[in-house]
Amino acid sequence: MTNTIKYLDAKSGIPLYGFDFIGVIDRGTNVIELKPLTLCNLKCRYCFVSAGDYSNNFIVDPNYLIEKVDELIEIKGRNGIEIHFAPYGEILLYPKLIELIEKLWKIEGIEVISMQSNGLLLNREIIKNLEKANLTRINISLNSLNEEKSGYLCDCKDYNMNSLLKNIDVLLSSKINVLIAPVWFPGINDIDIEEIIKFIIEGRNQGQSEGTLLIGIQKYLRYKTGRKLKKIRPKSWGYFYKQLTRLEKKHDIKLKLGPRDFNIHKRKKFPTLELRKDNIIGLTVISQGRWENEYIGKINDNLGIKLLVNKRFFDFKNIIGKDIKAKIIKANYKDNILTALFPI
Repeated sequence: MTNTIKYLDAKSGIPLYGFDFIGVIDRGTNVIELKPLTLCNLKCRYCFVSAGDYSNNFIVDPNYLIEKVDELIEIKGRNGIEIHFAPYGEILLYPKLIELIEKLWKIEGIEVISMQSNGLLLNREIIKNLEKANLTRINISLNSLNEEKSGYLCDCKDYNMNSLLKNIDVLLSSKINVLIAPVWFPGINDIDIEEIIKFIIEGRNQGQSEGTLLIGIQKYLRYKTGRKLKKIRPKSWGYFYKQLTRLEKKHDIKLKLGPRDFNIHKRKKFPTLELRKDNIIGLTVISQGRWENEYIGKINDNLGIKLLVNKRFFDFKNIIGKDIKAKIIKANYKDNILTALFPI
């Protein structure tokens, strides 16, 4: 984990929209995704964003997030809103998590606050504080009940499965709903997935409902910038869902979850500039990003853009603070995420 941490607040000049790794993600639904930090306590071998290896990390001031969330909810409508913490890192490392949750609940329209976590930093005190702050649901990444295999997948030599399972029990005794979210790695944890399914069934047989204890099996995906498990190639979506159907019939449990299961529906989006791939735009370079060749660009006060600089220009001096022209190489407005390349 790097010691270089950049703190973002309203005075930083860095917008919170437009980035994939930090800030606010608007996918055009009632769910607002927040990424308050990039720090992670693990370096999972399969991490699609290579968390834990960044040259620079980022932490966003809670008041800055609150300001932008409130503005977005005003656009979407002040009812049925879910806030979901899904950082490129571990949310339990966010120093002001409880404060942020408490402030979010004061915003009219928010009905659900959920978060993703690997769960290894949980303890009774943290769970008590999360429950007191009225966290609705925690999604825990758990790929196997076998300590050695989980440790291997997470590249963690001191993975404590016993502690994690005890903390899951504490969560299940609280008011916080739990979703176990394993990633299926074909040929690696096939048996483990079934063991986790049985773990869920056992929990429900002991009194947990489908709403308080859920399972959401994820498909293994590979990305150019992410870490990849050797000798494993992701299966097709068709094959993935066929296997889920098989396991549903075998264990008599629902495994294929969709937007309706979480009351996710379309809503108005934050206004954008309708930029497209290959557009040439003007921007101000505000800061270096996570990597040596990654920078943060500012298009306007609300919209930022991830800027990739050609490796030949690593020694380009004084780029930060400069107004430049860059070429858009990614403009995905389903996720409201932008990436540009410099020089043109």
